[in-house]
Amino acid sequence: MDTDSIFKQNMEDNFGRVAKKLRISVTDRCNMRCVYCMPDNNASWFEQNNILNYDQIVRLVTIFTKFGVEKIKITGGEPTIRPKIEDLIKSISNINGIKSISMTTNGILLKDKVKQLKESGLESVNISLDTFDSERFKSITGIENGLNKVLESISAAKSAGIHVKINTVIMRNWNDDEIVHFAQFSRETGIAVKFIEFMPLDGTGIWSNNLVFSKQEMIDIIETKINKLVPLYNDNSDPARLYSFKDSKSVIGFIASITEPFCQYCDRVRITSNGKFLTCLFEKNGYDLKKLLQQGKSDVEIGEYILESIKKKPEGIISIIKSNSLKPSLNKMHTIGG
Repeated sequence: MDTDSIFKQNMEDNFGRVAKKLRISVTDRCNMRCVYCMPDNNASWFEQNNILNYDQIVRLVTIFTKFGVEKIKITGGEPTIRPKIEDLIKSISNINGIKSISMTTNGILLKDKVKQLKESGLESVNISLDTFDSERFKSITGIENGLNKVLESISAAKSAGIHVKINTVIMRNWNDDEIVHFAQFSRETGIAVKFIEFMPLDGTGIWSNNLVFSKQEMIDIIETKINKLVPLYNDNSDPARLYSFKDSKSVIGFIASITEPFCQYCDRVRITSNGKFLTCLFEKNGYDLKKLLQQGKSDVEIGEYILESIKKKPEGIISIIKSNSLKPSLNKMHTIGG
């Protein structure tokens, strides 16, 4: 197959889904130990000399754009601990075909980096925040004195002109009593809050169905305590179902991965920091793109491998739910970036 015909194709899998968004994990390391994500001990980290360098990432992104990828999300671990992450974002922003670059971060180091990140081309951030209580923050994240740093980063990013969204993982009997507080925060600040059902991607192995607080339960509480929620236009490929209040323009989102899985609309693929191509959050081994780079393969050869790999994309968590196979730590969120 010649170059022209290879890159006239898109990344369509055997379920008819076309990938247009690429999530790039730049490190599996993190400065937090959130109970729903990171291992709290005996973590097995990628060797630092084995992770993709920025030139390799830029080359891979360039190849993926030839297949129609338009949106990039930088993830981790915690991406802000990777030195000079703004240099990578700047390079990606110069690639033809990229329409937007965003980042998922815990916000601890973000405040001091917002100016460089904005200037490099970063348009939006998803900041993880699961509680407004400092003691609970410590119990969830494993670190002390972090809450104020995250709140300051939210303010700094917003002031810098970076679009801010909050990601909040709700776990039953951990922080479900703060759902109303987060909804009020959105109403008061205009910052979108996305509530996420607890998924079995935890390094600690604590996940259970009993800890899943459903989207419908969250909606019921918000409508009882505040006001009626009104559905907004929803792009089916966006994992969040978006709502606003009848009396407010604030946006509340729900990522109901467990109770309302959206696998049939998935348009996302991932590259891990050690160079594995993952077509699904629940894919274990992935496809080794770093090896192809090291072997000196051409863009066409790497492109052919990507197209072969996307055809193997599984149905997703929906098939795991159907087969009653949900269990803790089905994959490691900190290595794949969500």
